Amino acid sequence: MTMRGIAAVYRREHNENPRILATPEDVDEMIDVLLESDITECAVQMYSLDRPRLSSGIFDHSFIVGVRKDRGAGVVSSADGSCEEANVVSVGNSELGRGPVYYCQNGSSFDFPLFSEIPIEKVRAVVKEFVASGGKRPECIDWDVAGYHDE
Repeated sequence: MTMRGIAAVYRREHNENPRILATPEDVDEMIDVLLESDITECAVQMYSLDRPRLSSGIFDHSFIVGVRKDRGAGVVSSADGSCEEANVVSVGNSELGRGPVYYCQNGSSFDFPLFSEIPIEKVRAVVKEFVASGGKRPECIDWDVAGYHDE
């Protein structure tokens, strides 16, 4: 079976025509574009085209990745009802506390706990695993339950 890839939305034009990620090179190109953006903290929403949709037609999962060129770091969030913990975020340095830090996508802002920031090269590896697996939650990083942050 041929994989259809991952739909990625990180520019306004992607709302109607998502960028399709199918290879590790596609992932590197997308992250490089985000790092070269005028916005310091960019985010991208991704959905696997190879997973079934809910009866309502919406995706059964959401995968959000953010990169910050000023810190050489990024974040990953996974919402997936087929996993034991439905909503999780990446874990970097837990000593940094819960945050929040903000990442922007097309004028929308996503907040993450500060401890969720991981090095850019790890972000690349996580997204490549997400693409290669057809949209399964990557296992190459530690995850923690997402939720409200202690200010």
